[in-house]
Amino acid sequence: MNNTLRYILAGGLIFLIIILQPFYLEWLGYDAGPSSNENTEGVNSENFYLPVQEKSPKSSFEAKSNKLSASASDQESFITVVTPLYTATLTNKSGGSFVNYFLTGENSDKLKYLGGYDDDGFFQPDIPVSLIINTEENCMPCLADYDANDDRYNFLNQPFTLLNFSNQQDTIYLDYGSIELKYALKDADGRIIINKTVSFYADKYINDHFYDINDDLLEYSNNLELLWYGGLRPTEEKEDEDVTYGSGIISQAGEIEDLQSTDPDEILAREIYKGQTDWVAIRTKYFMSAIIAENSGKYATLSGHNAEFGHRKHTPIYHASIGYPLDVSIISSSIYLGPLDVDFLSQTGATLEASMNWGFAPIRPISKGVLWVLKFMHNKLNLNYGLVLLLFALLVRLITGPLTKKSYESSQNMQKIQPAIKKMQAKYKGDPQRLNKETMALYKKHKVNPLGGCLPIMLQMPLLWALFMVFRTTIEFRGAPFMLWISDLSKPDVVFTLPFSIPVYGDGVAILPLVMGATLMLTMRMSSATMDKSQKPVMYFMNVFFILLFNTFPSGLNLYYTAYNMLSFFQQRSIKNKLANQ
Repeated sequence: MNNTLRYILAGGLIFLIIILQPFYLEWLGYDAGPSSNENTEGVNSENFYLPVQEKSPKSSFEAKSNKLSASASDQESFITVVTPLYTATLTNKSGGSFVNYFLTGENSDKLKYLGGYDDDGFFQPDIPVSLIINTEENCMPCLADYDANDDRYNFLNQPFTLLNFSNQQDTIYLDYGSIELKYALKDADGRIIINKTVSFYADKYINDHFYDINDDLLEYSNNLELLWYGGLRPTEEKEDEDVTYGSGIISQAGEIEDLQSTDPDEILAREIYKGQTDWVAIRTKYFMSAIIAENSGKYATLSGHNAEFGHRKHTPIYHASIGYPLDVSIISSSIYLGPLDVDFLSQTGATLEASMNWGFAPIRPISKGVLWVLKFMHNKLNLNYGLVLLLFALLVRLITGPLTKKSYESSQNMQKIQPAIKKMQAKYKGDPQRLNKETMALYKKHKVNPLGGCLPIMLQMPLLWALFMVFRTTIEFRGAPFMLWISDLSKPDVVFTLPFSIPVYGDGVAILPLVMGATLMLTMRMSSATMDKSQKPVMYFMNVFFILLFNTFPSGLNLYYTAYNMLSFFQQRSIKNKLANQ
């Protein structure tokens, strides 16, 4: 296979991956949600077509024979927990529902996660990431039941009484270890209806929520659900990033299902997924809120709608819950609220990393291996991720070097015998069988494999695909600077913005794609020195196409490809010189 066909093949594959992105994301599991009448192994779903409407919250829970304590229902209080990783503020409503949650972990004396939206819905690049949007339901999390007749949730969101820390200041500093906040919901006679304990840890993004329910005092008619109602605050400046990667997710018996909003005018009907539920989650591009059941729930639910938030047109808000049997009296769960970082996700003991986009099943082990190597080099060598990517490009170049050498040598040998092949084609143009026989004899004589140039490229495709998946979505590159104008390896290295947008290219002018294009041009010119002149315009077109395509890619990905291409150029030049001296 000659160079032109190889470049066309590579360009076509990348075109299918990037340009046809909606289909590509669907293949990777980012579907718009399970179909209404479809059951999958381990996950049974039942679709209720009544949408979860935005009605005022309703609390139908009452104490048997006694109303809930009037004093408790009149008083709302807040308490803030400050840890090295985050600052969380809870209301006593719902027995400890989050009203604020800022990520304050540091990296090299700077906040690790910067850039987010303020309470007015405007993106601020210099504020810590905030994950909570305040809602009147105060259900992050809470107990609730769903009234199908009235088409809404009944929230158990009355104020609880804080039993400890009540006589101390409203801010708790947790530098190490853990603490417990103890809440109680009481009736008018002071009897405890629900005891709830919320535990926080200094070194984890995990908090435990334990409910002890007195069935003799609490009256409810439907299954209790542990519910996260109100989604997550968006965190990315480009609206489509949180929309594309965001979803509500459930895990049952190792199977994953998700629900995703694709239209700002769409209300996602409440889906019930029957089966033993391990966890439910809501994610944006880089962050997640997950409810993890210590004892599997009876079913799970997902729903959602578009919320008004600042000037954004599309801000999907997902709701997720785990349902329990009617006779439940103990609900023990953990909530993970933090970054999509495999190191922190693994601390939960659940399979939350399955919600991350690792690619197709055969690609996933490679993607995880790539990320492990990058994190290892960053942590052990104490290098910023820009230098890590350069070092990783060198490592991959050393691994793939023999394949590239074989591919280039095969390509050069094929070009040498092209004149002889053209003569045979002219001589035997009326005899295809004889032409094929003579061509194969020529290949054998010169020890040329026509697939020799293509096969090494195909063998590298799984690695290249895995690199694409890791570099495009890993949180490690979010906000990670390199040097000079490259301030965020998760975003394009745009130096100025055009007053108009170019199809495929976008409206920002990035430097690294131009440098990468220059390295491709040098490599193409060297490898096409003996190529037919009529084929060269195709190669130059492919080079321009790559520049346009890569302009919107993260600068970390472009930095890697640029370094890789430069090393490839020097290797091919060395091989060419050796072949010329033979």
